[in-house]
Amino acid sequence: SYCKARKAAFGSSGINAEYGQEGTLMGTAIGTCFGYWLGASTFFFGLAYFCDTRLSPIEVLSLCGYGLFGTLLCMFLSTLLLASATNTFFYVTWLVLGISSAFRMASIFMERTAVRKQGLTVAVIVASVHLMFILYLKFFYHKTYEAAAKLAPPVIAAG
Repeated sequence: SYCKARKAAFGSSGINAEYGQEGTLMGTAIGTCFGYWLGASTFFFGLAYFCDTRLSPIEVLSLCGYGLFGTLLCMFLSTLLLASATNTFFYVTWLVLGISSAFRMASIFMERTAVRKQGLTVAVIVASVHLMFILYLKFFYHKTYEAAAKLAPPVIAAG
């Protein structure tokens, strides 16, 4: 089971032929995470600019990048370590890891905004976008991962 999942995650010619796509599932997931990092950082910086938040683009990129650690750890734990577990484990890790990283990002945005009301608005939007991205990864990539693992040809151990 682990070998099938590993082969599916790191790509196999059978999966690529089935879908007619180039690249691997991991490559697509990494591209999505980098896309989120750059896209969300740009959106967050624009939002911070309009709400008069004192954050530089590098600070926003760093906050968003460090916020992804909780996201990726949540996805790693719920997908690879406990793949057969129910969604309950995912929601627990989402609540603990996802909310803690989103809260940290939101609190920095809020404390760096001059007007409290605008700071609260920015904080809620930043936290919501971040938490929704975790849910997007779970319900889009996890289903793709499970489908790819079922399509992977069986791995025969040598020996």
